[in-house]
Amino acid sequence: MGWREIVRQVSWIEMQYTDVTGRLRSVSVSCEGRESVRARIDGSSIGVAQVSDSDLVLVADTSTFSRIPWLDRWGRVLCDIYKDEGLRHPLDPRFIAQRLEEHLKETDLRVLLGVEIEFFVFKALETISRFPESAGYRLRLVDRAGGPLSNYQAASDELSGYRAELADTLSKFFGVGIRGHHREVASSQLELNLEAGSPTGIADAVQTVKYAAKALAKSRGLRAVFMPKPLYNENGSGMHVHLSLWRGSRNLFYDPEDKHRLSQLARYFVGGLLHHARALAALVAPTVNSYRRLVPGFEAPVYAVWGFRNRSAAVRVPLALEEGDASVEFRPPDPSACPYLALSAIVLAGMDGIRKSIDPGEPLDSSAYGLSRVPRERRLPSSLVEALDELSSDREFLKPVFPGELIDKYVEIKYREAVEVGSAPSPMEFLKYRDV
Repeated sequence: MGWREIVRQVSWIEMQYTDVTGRLRSVSVSCEGRESVRARIDGSSIGVAQVSDSDLVLVADTSTFSRIPWLDRWGRVLCDIYKDEGLRHPLDPRFIAQRLEEHLKETDLRVLLGVEIEFFVFKALETISRFPESAGYRLRLVDRAGGPLSNYQAASDELSGYRAELADTLSKFFGVGIRGHHREVASSQLELNLEAGSPTGIADAVQTVKYAAKALAKSRGLRAVFMPKPLYNENGSGMHVHLSLWRGSRNLFYDPEDKHRLSQLARYFVGGLLHHARALAALVAPTVNSYRRLVPGFEAPVYAVWGFRNRSAAVRVPLALEEGDASVEFRPPDPSACPYLALSAIVLAGMDGIRKSIDPGEPLDSSAYGLSRVPRERRLPSSLVEALDELSSDREFLKPVFPGELIDKYVEIKYREAVEVGSAPSPMEFLKYRDV
């Protein structure tokens, strides 16, 4: 959409961009008197520039423009970050996904990604943070999981209207393709299934889902929460990623002669995912809270194993009835991840497996939670610090797309976050240790 057409529809533009950690940020600008959509920002305030040289430029990608339905004469547009005229900023996460697509084009390949994004919707989330005297939280659930069968795909529930409004809004106003949506297993938990697309397009869609879900929940007096594990002893929220690799109209993961219709190339791709799973964790499960989710028994992976239709494995190969269905599903990611970095890293890990012909080993046909004596290299990290250590030592596979300075900055920010969060006593610690 051209700029002239945009200004006929709206008076204000919310220019949205993503920082290194995946947080969506924005600058609002008036359309009056503007020839294009650009804005200066202070890069030092978001951790991507030095205070001595902090001016950066946002350049709108007008193809992402959409009206904001809950604001009159307002629109939003996703932006790329530039250091100056014509020079992209190496710490712009969106640039990484765009570079990945260009990298794949060099070998006439394209990757299709589909995402299942889970999240919680609460009636209220109250936090108390008056350090060091007091700290805690209180949740008010919309509903509770219904016993052994949970609320999974309940035909009617208290959040049906919210789900329908969210799906319609994403589709009609923001151009996000929704394949389906339903109630998930845990209390007050939902899932949206996004139409498959390119790395940049799907990462844009994930950011848009989070933006719209939070805004629409707020309008209903609710709170949408994308942290991976807000509820004790219930399932957490994942962001499962389905991948297939294409050359022209041919799905390279499909082999009609194979018993499971999965090609050898796809198996090598799986091998790469498993080989780099420990390093990937730092990018796909990037918060201290992420590792509350990656524990046995709650449909989240704990071991770098794979299997056909096996939801306890880190990589699940769904049933493929025809060529278009052939794909692999990577299950460790959660919705706290920066989608541009996480999706790009996942693809690069799989491509490294193809390049090196990494054998994934035999598929697991039983629950991974029952495994014993699993070697360290097959165990997903148990903490953010452990994951960051793995990324620091296993980052070569990211080099075709990720600048070294981006990885350095990301690790620096996340180490600092891990120390900050990990050093604060939790409510559970008081319950366990107050009388020792």
